[in-house]
Amino acid sequence: MTAFLNAAFRALRIIGRILIFIFLVLLAIGNTHQVNFHLIPGIQWDLPLILVLFIAFITGILLTLLSGLTIRRSQQDRR
Repeated sequence: MTAFLNAAFRALRIIGRILIFIFLVLLAIGNTHQVNFHLIPGIQWDLPLILVLFIAFITGILLTLLSGLTIRRSQQDRR
């Protein structure tokens, strides 16, 4: 029974990853409009919207990981 459940969960993970990949591809195809991106005053770039969204997503992930590492280190220092 355990082997069957492991195989079923593995199949569900693969199907889930495929669905997420398809969703992200459709999102990228639908968001190719050019947007003005202002990072520093006086400097602007015309970038595809999906690229701006991707940069924001990756930045959020990196900041979350960084804050998690900082919290973990402070907890280890207390011990």
